Amino acid sequence: MSEKITRSLSSKIVFSIAIVSLLSVAAIFTIFEKISKESFYNIETEKAKIITKTIEPLIAVNIYLDMKEKVDETAFQLIKNPNILAIKILKNEKVISRVESKEYNKSFRNSFVVEQIIFQPNSDEKIGSIILTYSSQNYKELSEKYNILIFVVLSFFGLLFVMLGLYIKRLLSPLRKIAKSLINFSPDKEMTIPLIAEDNEIGLISSALNTMQENILYYSKQQQNLQYYLEEEINKKTAELTKQLYTNALTGLPNRLNLLSKMKKDDYVALLILNIDDFKEINDFYGHEAGDKILKNFSLELKKIFNEENKIALQHLGADEFALLFIQKPSLSEFIIFIQQLVVDIEKMIYFYENNELSIRVTIGASYQKEGALEKADIALKSAKKQKKSYLIYDEKLNVEMQYKNNMEWVEKLKYAMKTNNIVPFFQAIFDNKSNKIVSYECLIRLIDKDGDVIPPYSFLTIARKSRLYSELTKIMIQKSCQYFEYLNFDFSVNLSVEDILDKDTVEYIKMNIEKYHVSKKIVFEILESEGIENYEEISLFIKEMKVFGCRIAIDDFGSGYSNFEHLLRLDIDYIKIDGSLIKNLDTDINAQIVVETIVDFAEKLNILTIAEFVHNEAILKKVKELNVSRTQGFFLSEPEAEILKIL
Repeated sequence: MSEKITRSLSSKIVFSIAIVSLLSVAAIFTIFEKISKESFYNIETEKAKIITKTIEPLIAVNIYLDMKEKVDETAFQLIKNPNILAIKILKNEKVISRVESKEYNKSFRNSFVVEQIIFQPNSDEKIGSIILTYSSQNYKELSEKYNILIFVVLSFFGLLFVMLGLYIKRLLSPLRKIAKSLINFSPDKEMTIPLIAEDNEIGLISSALNTMQENILYYSKQQQNLQYYLEEEINKKTAELTKQLYTNALTGLPNRLNLLSKMKKDDYVALLILNIDDFKEINDFYGHEAGDKILKNFSLELKKIFNEENKIALQHLGADEFALLFIQKPSLSEFIIFIQQLVVDIEKMIYFYENNELSIRVTIGASYQKEGALEKADIALKSAKKQKKSYLIYDEKLNVEMQYKNNMEWVEKLKYAMKTNNIVPFFQAIFDNKSNKIVSYECLIRLIDKDGDVIPPYSFLTIARKSRLYSELTKIMIQKSCQYFEYLNFDFSVNLSVEDILDKDTVEYIKMNIEKYHVSKKIVFEILESEGIENYEEISLFIKEMKVFGCRIAIDDFGSGYSNFEHLLRLDIDYIKIDGSLIKNLDTDINAQIVVETIVDFAEKLNILTIAEFVHNEAILKKVKELNVSRTQGFFLSEPEAEILKIL
C-alpha cells in the first residue's frame, strides 16, 4: 500500500494541476464567451438604433410633407447597407414603404429587429415608425473570432500549468527515490538511501535520513551486543537458579525437588529416607552452627559411601532428613542387610565441635515398592519412630495409609461441622452426694454429622490436635457453653488442655466470653492432670488470672496412670475429679478403694471437693458415698443431653 502511494504522489500533483487548469480554462472561457456575445450583440443593436435615429428626422419631414417618393428613395438608399436586410415605414400604423434586400430570406433567422418612432417635426406627436431588420452575421463573426482568441490564450495558460506540474513532478522525483528506498526499512539492515546533493529541503531530508540510518545501525549493533550479553547473563542466572532450586544450599546435595524430578523420570526402584534422631537437641544445646557443621560432615561421609556408580542417588531433603534412591534394585535380603549395615556405619561416625565429641543415630524408613515410594517410605519412617525401631520397611500390614485416609476424612468432617455450626455442647449432670441434687453440669463436646448422628469426642479430638483445629473447638465450646448458662442458675464446667492454657489467644477469648455472658461465678475449668500439668509456672499464672474473675478450677482424670499430689499442693485447686479407671471397679477392687480413700482424705484436708466420674451402677454409687466422695457423675445417674430441661 505504501509503495502504491509513493508511486502515485507526484502523478497526483500533476494530475491535480491539469484538472484545475482545465476547469479554470472552461470556466473562464464560458464566462468570457457569455460576456463577449452580450457585448457584440449590444454593439450591433446600437448600430441599428443609430441608423434609425439618423434617418428618422428626414423620413419624418417627408411623411409630414406627404412626399412618399422621398420616403421610398430613403428606404432604397438604406437597403444598400449589407447589414440591413429590410426596412418598413409606417404612417399612423399603415405601411407606406417596405423594402427587402436580396439576402433577406436567407439571413432572416440570423437577424434582429429595431423599431424607431417617428415624431412630427418640432412636435412630440407620433406620426409613424421605422422598423429595421438588421443582420446579426457580423455579430456572430466577431464572437467566433473572439472565442478563438480566448481559447488560444486559455489553452496557452493551461499548457503552462501542465508544464508547471511536470516540473514539480521532476522536482519531487528525488523524494520519490528516497521513499522507494525506505519501503523495506529494517533497523539492522543497511539500505542505499540516495544522497541528493541539491541545496534545498529534499537535499536536507536525504542528508538527515542517511545520518539517521548510520545512527540506527550503530544503536542496532549496540542493542544486539546488549541482547547477546543479557541472554548470556540470563542463561547463567537460569543455570544458577536451577542449581539452587534443585540443590540444598547447606550441603550442596540434590534436594527434595531433585528427588521428585528423578522419580518422575521413572528411573528408580526403591527408596530410603534417613532422619537424624533428636537433631533438634544438637541445635538447641550446641547451636545451629554446630548443627550445620554436622550436617555438612554427615553429607560428606554419605557421599564417600554412595555415588552414581553404586546406582544409588543421594539427596538432602531438608533439615535433618536425607534420601537414598536406588536406580538398580537389590534383592529383598540384600536390601535389608544394606539398611542394617548403614545404620551401624552411621552410628560409628564421630564428629567434633569445639572439643566436643558428637555422634548421631538415624531412623530409616524404606520402600521396596516403586509405586508411591516416597509416601510409603515416609509412612515407614514415622512408624519406625513411633515403634522406636532403627528402621522399618513399608508393609501393607502397617495399615498407615488407611489411618491417614481416615484422618483426612475426619478433618473434612470437622471443618464441615464447624462451618455448619454442628459442633455443640452436651450437658451431663453432677450430683451432690449428700442432698442427691444436681449442683452443676459438665459441658461435653459433640459433633453432629450430616446424617444427624451424634459423634463423641474420642472419634475426633486426637485428629483435631494433629490438624490444628483443636483451639477452634475449644473456643466454640467456651462461647456456646457461656451463652447457654448465662441465664441459668447452675454452675457448669468446661474442659481445657494445657495446650489451651498456653495459647494466649485462647486465654483472651475465654476472658472475653466470661465477661460478655457474666458467668465468671458459674464456670469451672477442668484441667487434665495427665497433660503436662507440671508446667506449674504457666498453669499457676492462668489459675490466678481466672481466680481474679471469680472462676473455679478442677483437676480432671486425677489418678489416671500416675498421680502427683504435688499438683494439689502447688496449684490453687477447687475440685478433684477422680478418674474413671479407679471408679469403674470400685465396688470390688480393694486397691482402687484404698487409692480413692487416700485421695478423698488428702483433698478434705486441703478443703478441696472430690467428684467421682463414670459411676455406671448402683453398687459403685453406694461405695462412692461410703468413701465420702463429695459429688458423683456418671451414666447411672444422668447421660449427656443436648438440653438441660430434659434431665431436670
